[in-house]
Amino acid sequence: MQARGLSDLAKSDRLLGSNMPFARMHRMQAIAHALAIVLSGFAPAHAQQVSELWGQRGEKWRPDGPLPDFSFAGYQRGEKPIPRVKQVASAKDFGARGDGKTDDTEAIRKAIDGSTDGAILLPAGRYLISDIIEIRKGGIVLRGEGPEKTIIVFTRGLEEIKPSPTKNDGGQPTTAWSWGGGLIAVAGRSLSSGSGIPVTGQASRGSNTLIAEGHSFSQGDEVILNMTDTREGTLVDYLYRGKAGNASGIKGSSPKKVYQVFRVRSARPNAIEVDRPLRFDVRQEWGPTVSEFRPDVTEVGIEDMGFECPEEPYAGHFKEKGFNPIEIRNAAHCWIRNTKMTDVDNGPFLRGVFGTIDGIVLTATKKRTGPEGMTGHHGVSLEGVDGLCTRFTIDTTFYHDVTVSGISQGNVTSKGTAINFNMDHHRWGPYENLFTDIDAGRGTRLFASSGGGNRGNHTAAGATFWNIRTREPQTWPSKLGPDRITVVGLKISGKDIKDPAGRWLETIGPGKIQPPDLHLAMLQRRLAEQR
Repeated sequence: MQARGLSDLAKSDRLLGSNMPFARMHRMQAIAHALAIVLSGFAPAHAQQVSELWGQRGEKWRPDGPLPDFSFAGYQRGEKPIPRVKQVASAKDFGARGDGKTDDTEAIRKAIDGSTDGAILLPAGRYLISDIIEIRKGGIVLRGEGPEKTIIVFTRGLEEIKPSPTKNDGGQPTTAWSWGGGLIAVAGRSLSSGSGIPVTGQASRGSNTLIAEGHSFSQGDEVILNMTDTREGTLVDYLYRGKAGNASGIKGSSPKKVYQVFRVRSARPNAIEVDRPLRFDVRQEWGPTVSEFRPDVTEVGIEDMGFECPEEPYAGHFKEKGFNPIEIRNAAHCWIRNTKMTDVDNGPFLRGVFGTIDGIVLTATKKRTGPEGMTGHHGVSLEGVDGLCTRFTIDTTFYHDVTVSGISQGNVTSKGTAINFNMDHHRWGPYENLFTDIDAGRGTRLFASSGGGNRGNHTAAGATFWNIRTREPQTWPSKLGPDRITVVGLKISGKDIKDPAGRWLETIGPGKIQPPDLHLAMLQRRLAEQR
């Protein structure tokens, strides 16, 4: 399995392109990491420790246990590598200049409108963009020649382009672009097709059976389960395991919704067996329905390029201008790969399902530093379902480095480095998200989280932290939310706590826990079982 892992890294390198310095850097980091795993097999037995939730190879894991299943995160459920799709056009064929002087917005729009199922190359150069570029169809890839060669330069922020004044939960005037939107906006209309079939039977978290009378699904179909909260907020209370805190802002008139995507393993006239365990109970009060999973926007990629925003001081929290390079919303199986973002208000927003951000660098120039030493608001936001952010570098300081919030479920943040990493759980009920195999730097604000005070506690149940390395020791994150949190492989004070229905803490030293990357171990185990 270790040798196979090294082979996979070689394939990944070929996909990124061996002629790019940025790609080579990440290849070397990845190979060094994999080599460390291989060499650890020769270390003394006492140097390696395993969790009682996982064991050596997952033999202790249970689908209804404290440790959620994170193996489905990322592009194509982790079952396929991100493709290197064929080039079908060059932006210069549509009039783009890339000379750092000409506004190339319309040329790039024309290239997108005039292309189908393939990559649009932006050759090396600096492309000025002054308006929103939308991608509302599948199969389009914007590709550069490397993040140091192909640079998109945004000259106007979203608030100037399309003003959206509002107030935050504290009543402070701001803009809606302070926490959302993208100057490159990938947006679908729907994730499903047809009307939902009522799920008529109860089911428990960890189950693989959905009772649905009169369905027409068959083996291999992909389906999506949707549930909507009651006005009383019983779904919110369940997700928080009865400890939602002040959740008045997420109950009532705008009820919370949750969903999960499955593949049908087998079907009977009144039931379907699905290929992954339920993340949550299914109860009739939440109006569960199951529909065909058929997103209208898929396979969109943005890769091998850099993004720059005006080199000016950051005005501060909630004073952003909307210099947000990318948002992916209501789409599936999309990716952002091998990119560098400089002086942004917000890095990418991943708000779809089965999306991947791989090999992103977030940085800032010296002039950018603003109040409290910050250079931006949100670094990466994983606000969809089963998303993956991996092999990231954050060499600047955002108020929130990586954020999970709202619908966030089953997202994975892995294999990254940061100066002083912040794992922001931003309220609104984020549920069962994983941070694993991360060099968090100093560690003085690791669990610091924000969000409106009436939007529930910072996280709902299932937040998992595995092999997070910090210079400063930590304490149990008691202010995050309910006790149903798992911490394994962190420099933390206290003794082990192993309550399957409450706190789970294993004080194994970071770097000693095996496997070091829980998501990768879960994925490898699942794929091996499918062979």
